[in-house]
Amino acid sequence: MPKPASKQQNEEPTLAEAMGASDETSVQVLTLYIPNKDRHNAEFGHQRKWVLEAAGLLARIGGGVTIMPPAEGGWVDHAGGIIWESPVIVYSFVKPKLFSVSVPALREFLHRMGRETNQGEVAFEFDGWFYRITEFDQP
Repeated sequence: MPKPASKQQNEEPTLAEAMGASDETSVQVLTLYIPNKDRHNAEFGHQRKWVLEAAGLLARIGGGVTIMPPAEGGWVDHAGGIIWESPVIVYSFVKPKLFSVSVPALREFLHRMGRETNQGEVAFEFDGWFYRITEFDQP
């Protein structure tokens, strides 16, 4: 079986060579969760706008993006009740240099989405870590 990474001289081909792929690989995934409800369990009605903006940002960070159909999920509000919603999951395998220069734009987007859609929390995942933003920057 081909090796997944670089090879030593006289060894079998790497997986990239065997598949005819470029040597450029991405191992870190950035995932954004785009809500459809606010902190008071009310649908805010313009989720698609946020999905497309997130997708554009992630495409520039990773060279491409995937948008999953709405998932079903819930989170516990300040009163202990569960807010059920249908978030859209948007993700990309990042290119490290593009990711590094895009951090300010990513922060601006997540905080603005949190404010403008009246969220209690905005969540994202990066490299196996789950992050929660509960206080949003002011414009």
